[in-house]
Amino acid sequence: MSVSRVQNVDLARVFGTYRFALDRELVQMKKSVFSSHNFETQNISLPESCLAQSWLLADALRFFDSYDGIVINELAYGLRSRGFLERLEDGEDVEAWAWTSNQVESASPLEGRSLAASLIRKVFILFSSITSFLLISAVTGFFIRVAVNGSAVLMFPMAMAAQSFGSTSGRLSMHVLSRSFPWIGIHVEVLRRGARPLWPLFRSHLFFLFVQSFSYLSCNLAWRFILYRKSSPEGFEERIFSLCSMIELFNLIFVRSTASAELYPKVAAACVVYLHFYIYCAFYPFHGLAFLTCAGASVYAMMYCLNHFEEPALRADPFSNSTPTNAHPRALYLPILSPSWTIEAAPLWTMFYPPEPPTSYTEEAMRHIQSEEYLM
Repeated sequence: MSVSRVQNVDLARVFGTYRFALDRELVQMKKSVFSSHNFETQNISLPESCLAQSWLLADALRFFDSYDGIVINELAYGLRSRGFLERLEDGEDVEAWAWTSNQVESASPLEGRSLAASLIRKVFILFSSITSFLLISAVTGFFIRVAVNGSAVLMFPMAMAAQSFGSTSGRLSMHVLSRSFPWIGIHVEVLRRGARPLWPLFRSHLFFLFVQSFSYLSCNLAWRFILYRKSSPEGFEERIFSLCSMIELFNLIFVRSTASAELYPKVAAACVVYLHFYIYCAFYPFHGLAFLTCAGASVYAMMYCLNHFEEPALRADPFSNSTPTNAHPRALYLPILSPSWTIEAAPLWTMFYPPEPPTSYTEEAMRHIQSEEYLM
């Protein structure tokens, strides 16, 4: 390979330095070994105007950190072969990407595809995108429910400590906490009546929460190899997990009216599915732009539901079963399949049971909800 040298390069205007080879081992070889084999290198310097012909486009590429994607696509589709690329800062590699020739051809083959083959590929990608969303959403929602149920146990040691110091705050009393978190309070009361220590109960809940947290982090690591096998920007998978966590938390805390429950989950699911569909379709797309677009759409849907559905629901008839209140915070209901659900937390499998509006139940079935409302 011939060597080309470029003189008089202003280092202050260099926006990126990369090192590329067909094989990873060649790039990551020690400098002494590399020099001893007399490998020849080629230095190619491109002005920014070659990649972005306007200052507006150049600023957009910097803002969305998209120059990496342009360089990767130029190398992949210019050579149509495998490759390994490193981005350097101050002579040290900060990020690396690797790809195979099959990945390059599967995204955009040199000879094109037939209409039927393209349609089949799109259907398969759509199915993969929906499956990825369902897996991430289900596991994230499962962990959030476990975390909410388990983290409530932290309030009881705080109340006990406050009582030992002579605090008589009514909001942090054991009686109030037992009513607020009955799935823990009922066990606390049983142990207190039997003069048994409470710390084994609290310790068990905290250990369970720790194990579930470790399991969730393990799932995040496994998803990187199962769902995101292509090269992507560093930290992109974590951003997707954070977006799904934000969506699940919003559903848990703010989606309470029937109108929000009908609209927001569909919009949020469409945003995340579209994000995965776009990522799976292209070889190395504009990840940052796609993520910000989907996250912005999800946040806009949140604000829309809060302003148009949740805020008016606060002023609705408090004795209506379709109005979120303290007695029934969400205007959607599940049938009580076990009497223990009135004092214990419902089993974790119920998170997959679809809730229904109050019109789906008889007046007799909804009567105890009205009784709780009058008592409160």
